[in-house]
Amino acid sequence: MLLETTPKEKLASLVRELRGNKSQRSFAKLLGVSYYAVQTWEKHAVWPDDDNLEKLAKLKGWTKEQLQLYLHISQVAPSTPLNNSSIGHSQARNVKPTDSTQPLGLSIADLLAEVRALPFEAAVQVAQVALETIEAKGSLVSSEH
Repeated sequence: MLLETTPKEKLASLVRELRGNKSQRSFAKLLGVSYYAVQTWEKHAVWPDDDNLEKLAKLKGWTKEQLQLYLHISQVAPSTPLNNSSIGHSQARNVKPTDSTQPLGLSIADLLAEVRALPFEAAVQVAQVALETIEAKGSLVSSEH
């Protein structure tokens, strides 16, 4: 059974990871936010603004866009280095392929719904990968004939 992780759950887990053994207060001070902000992020109650997302991303060694990809695309594992090729075939949702028509274990409608729910930057990256894939597959088809 595949358990879904929401962006807020992933954020809470990431904040706890970044905080390590620091108290919520000392971690908040490091970020320049209130203790209450860190507490609400960890409780899945509040989403950080863009400035705070950027601060969290920098602590992880990521860009804000990479952090957003991690938070909104359920396929990317926390230990996976994020880059333009991070939206990959075998990482997708950690689901084993069911057949060649549904390589992600998702219906096309489910996959499209996932893409529509992405932040703009992540959707652009998905579109770029899709275009590259179409181009590569088109080249393969034309070379076979």
